[in-house]
Amino acid sequence: MARLKIMMLLMTVAVVLFGTIPASAEAPFITYTFDKDGYPIYTQTAYQPIGSIDGYDIEPSESDVAAGESDPLFQPEDIFIDQDDTIYVADTGNSRIVIFDSFGNYERTVGEEILSKPTGVHVDEDGSIYVADYQKKKVFKFNKDGSVAFEYEKPDSVIYGKKSRFNPTKVIVDKQKNVYMVGDGSTQGLIQLGPDGDFLGYYGGNQTSFDFVRQLQKLLYTDTQYSQLMKKYPPSATNVAIDDEGLIYTSTAGLETETIKKLNVAGKNLLPEVSSSKSITDLTVDQDKNIFAVDSNLGYIFEYDPDGNLLFVFGGLNTGNQRLGLFKAPSGIAVSSDRRLFILDKKQSNIQILKPTEFTNLIHNAISLNSDGKYLESENYWNEVLKRNSMFSLAHNGIGKAAFKKGDYEKALEEFRLSGNEQSLSEAYWEIRRNWLMENVSSVMIAIVLVSLGIFLLKRLYRKFGFGSRIVGLWQRFRQIEIIAQLFHVFRMLRHPIDGYYELKKQNKASVLSATLLLMFLFVAHVFAIFETNTLFSDVDTKRVNILTELYKIYIPLLAWVICNYLISTINDGIGRFKNVYVGTVYALSPYLVFSIPLTVMSKGLTNMEFVLYDFSKKAIFLWSGFLLFMMVKEIHSYEIGQTVKNMVLSAAGMLVLGIISFILFGLSNQVVDFVYSIFQEVKLRVY
Repeated sequence: MARLKIMMLLMTVAVVLFGTIPASAEAPFITYTFDKDGYPIYTQTAYQPIGSIDGYDIEPSESDVAAGESDPLFQPEDIFIDQDDTIYVADTGNSRIVIFDSFGNYERTVGEEILSKPTGVHVDEDGSIYVADYQKKKVFKFNKDGSVAFEYEKPDSVIYGKKSRFNPTKVIVDKQKNVYMVGDGSTQGLIQLGPDGDFLGYYGGNQTSFDFVRQLQKLLYTDTQYSQLMKKYPPSATNVAIDDEGLIYTSTAGLETETIKKLNVAGKNLLPEVSSSKSITDLTVDQDKNIFAVDSNLGYIFEYDPDGNLLFVFGGLNTGNQRLGLFKAPSGIAVSSDRRLFILDKKQSNIQILKPTEFTNLIHNAISLNSDGKYLESENYWNEVLKRNSMFSLAHNGIGKAAFKKGDYEKALEEFRLSGNEQSLSEAYWEIRRNWLMENVSSVMIAIVLVSLGIFLLKRLYRKFGFGSRIVGLWQRFRQIEIIAQLFHVFRMLRHPIDGYYELKKQNKASVLSATLLLMFLFVAHVFAIFETNTLFSDVDTKRVNILTELYKIYIPLLAWVICNYLISTINDGIGRFKNVYVGTVYALSPYLVFSIPLTVMSKGLTNMEFVLYDFSKKAIFLWSGFLLFMMVKEIHSYEIGQTVKNMVLSAAGMLVLGIISFILFGLSNQVVDFVYSIFQEVKLRVY
């Protein structure tokens, strides 16, 4: 989400500073998508502007005829295209619904002298026109001929509430003729009414976001004080759409997450977190369930596939260039059966028409086949997409599904890795592992039996005849080398931490040299884990890893801990020396030193189904290291448990203070350097 905001900001600045961006001969905007790691990448133009509808051919009203004036669109706020590609526009400023044919030719007007401030329009399968009138606080249902068939007013229901407002702004209707309304201030969700206006309940409400200040108040305030605070309500939806299967979609402005939702019958969101903006005004769905949304503040159009994967972002603000494809205040979006986009602009009072390019049609055709489970048939389309843009992640995903369908799991694995589809990657890896086990399980079992038998026989021969005693003696003498014995003390720490720290402190079983060598190995193990952990269990982009940064991540916190713990212990009756704290801290990381590399290697053979095993092992290593660190403070400084906890809390606080001071000093040092340099330049100019 943060990367999307940065990209949108850069695009906006570019349009403002340089006017239009010549991405192609016709389109005045650039088009981009995201790679598997969430970084924006430029792509081919997705849509070309081909025309606009301004309504100057609209038949004027009697008053306008008398004044000799035309009657074009004025501040329209919503647009809808029915199954016959007829276009319906909520012409808010003129208090009417204007109807055009699929080519933008004016047909007729509905609701004149009836509507006051129509802000939403929808047409059902029978051709009935539903209009949300914000000012009259009603939803009007019109027949095809324009006569009023029904008026939906505020429900007379205890559940709805007498004090609850009823200001419908947008409206849709499902196949059962139930009406769903977006209500201004309706924080509980969409208002759902039956065909006869009976209140059926709220649907698909948003959730309040986490508020740290609010949680702190709840923790510190009494119940009486907290109840007197202004209640925090979730935001109400800003727009709504429905597909031909009856699934309902909502957009909500002002949210960080779930700005676009695809709701099931229970009102639960089916989409993952989608890359979007906080000012989505309208959304629509085409016949293939692709989702389109429009940003009213920045003029961008977002297109997603049925699963919520971002396909394209394009468009921009019209800063006076008067170019088709740029907008001032887009207020609505609709899509025709031939996939043309119709963008309603409230400030420009027109509808701009954009058609998909050949590149976009390839993607749409592939997505349509994928949605029907025809992965093999979609492969050719995805290959054509990759010929034009090799970084298009969704194409790699589609080819991976085709390869998986054919049983080419090696290719599927590579394609899923390129697309970032972890679930399918895990499934492909599972199949590869299963096939390998089926081919090699007998050989593996025989090898295990032979190795076990060999070890058993060697032990018996050594005990009975002294076979291999020379090798055993060499190994024992090697273990007795001082530095080697000190390094192997990590295994003693794992089994007997209390005795291990006693021996470390009193018997010099470890030294600064051994601790330093282990600290160097710690960094090696850390880097190995970064680069070799199964991608299913790691979200690190190894191509962007900076070794020096990783070095700082490991050594700076450890050094800060050693310094702060030693300083705190000196004023809290601790008897450990700085050397003891340093060595003890390093040896407290024994679980990580011993098990990190084996765990990384083990991850290579696991899939998402065994994630719990990897996750449990990783957490156990960190908890074990934390326990040893606790024992280090206790034994090195001869503390009781309470004193140990106090020392560790103060040490952590000291690290925080040290970090703040270091940050301040770093900033001041830069200013001092700049000051000295400026004085030097001044002296240099005056002397010469």
